[in-house]
Amino acid sequence: MDDLLNAYIYEIKKGTKPMALLTVNNALTDRFVDKIVKNKLSYIVAHLGNKDNIFFGVKECIEIVSNFSDNDLSSLSAHEDFMLGIMLGYNRVEQCKRYLNKINLCPVG
Repeated sequence: MDDLLNAYIYEIKKGTKPMALLTVNNALTDRFVDKIVKNKLSYIVAHLGNKDNIFFGVKECIEIVSNFSDNDLSSLSAHEDFMLGIMLGYNRVEQCKRYLNKINLCPVG
């Protein structure tokens, strides 16, 4: 998991990825957040019982995520889900299909 964190930090600092998400056991959260802070990246932590979602990256993206209606990713609105997927660098066409499916404009598979 440390290698993945390092890879995401590298991509964010090089500008190829604006934001990343890691889901970790609570025991790892503080160590990961310390490394994110040392690299001067913004972050928020969403607590999920015994795990945490750590969103980190450029300040503007983290600001948007911090204003989402719910920490539970399955409860995000179609609009929030779309924005999050785009900011995380997921396939844009697939995100468009997912969004259209969620708002029932174009049911997909």
